[in-house]
Amino acid sequence: MYIAVEIIEPGYRLKEAVLARTSTPIISAGMVLTDQHIRFLRAFSIQSVDVIAEEENTTVSLYSASPSTSILPIIDTMEQLYFKTLESVKEEFQRWQSGMNVEIARMRTIILPILEYTLENPEQLQKISSYSKKDAYLYHHSLSVGLLSGMIAQKLNYDKGLIVQSALAGLLADCGMSKIKMSLLTKSTALTETEYTEIQNHPVVSYKMVKDLKLLKPEAKLAIYQHHERLDGSGYPAGEKGNAIHPISQLIGLADTYHALTTERLFRRRESVFKAIEMIQQDLFGQFDLSIMGALFSLVAELSPGMQVTLSNGIEGKVIFVQPGNKTRPLVQLRNGDFLDLAKRRDLYIEKSEEKTAN
Repeated sequence: MYIAVEIIEPGYRLKEAVLARTSTPIISAGMVLTDQHIRFLRAFSIQSVDVIAEEENTTVSLYSASPSTSILPIIDTMEQLYFKTLESVKEEFQRWQSGMNVEIARMRTIILPILEYTLENPEQLQKISSYSKKDAYLYHHSLSVGLLSGMIAQKLNYDKGLIVQSALAGLLADCGMSKIKMSLLTKSTALTETEYTEIQNHPVVSYKMVKDLKLLKPEAKLAIYQHHERLDGSGYPAGEKGNAIHPISQLIGLADTYHALTTERLFRRRESVFKAIEMIQQDLFGQFDLSIMGALFSLVAELSPGMQVTLSNGIEGKVIFVQPGNKTRPLVQLRNGDFLDLAKRRDLYIEKSEEKTAN
């Protein structure tokens, strides 16, 4: 029998798999619906689903099912949810370009399903840089900064309301870019001084677009204005420094910088996660709060003994030991049995890492 997603409750078992203009199901047949599944259905605008009639539906614990059916989303769910959300972000940006106002309730509806999924599955966060495409960088950047900001806020033990506000502020930080000519946003050559000044004014424009939104907290609005300020005073638009920069402003600024470094853009190649972290630690030292940096790094680049890694020269190996004060440069055992201390080999860095493998 079909039940409207609007009124469905957890506990029903799906009779048929759910497709959402995708080649593979977003939820498989036989799954017992949970709150998370229902959020997915709403995120993909599914109107109704075919479930087993109540008299046929026996109560089954998700944890008693086989491993292949107990996992909430199937393998492609993150990618499908990401690109579905991205399309909505792009539509909103185009609305702003046409002169429409920011509607915070719509933005909350757009970001919340993928944010909640990522909060519950933090390992999925590492995938977002690989989704970004340089010809649609601005939309990818806004969505990714929103997700990263929410995840950092969770890692810092912010309450749920402030996590959502941080994600919304990250998502809207560049909304002012919609008032800049698209020819300038897509320019692949060096910016003139005038053009650079116009780009640097976008936090001010973004703030003007959100300052009257009642559902956005004052600290989130301030973060949108301050997300390019830096602790050492090197940022813009006001050159604020130290405690004058709100913590949410700092975490959005770090999320913004990290995503920009780890994705390909029209004028710059992408860096690996570990190279980007070292650039933030060394080249940008003093610009970001250490606790916020630690929260991001633990989310995207946590290494532990047994992890398989590929180095920047293509050689593969296994992490043997991680020094607490030098976490991106562990001792690695190569495939031929030799040991390589990355703390001493500064010409090499980790290009990518994989989960532990059983030995």
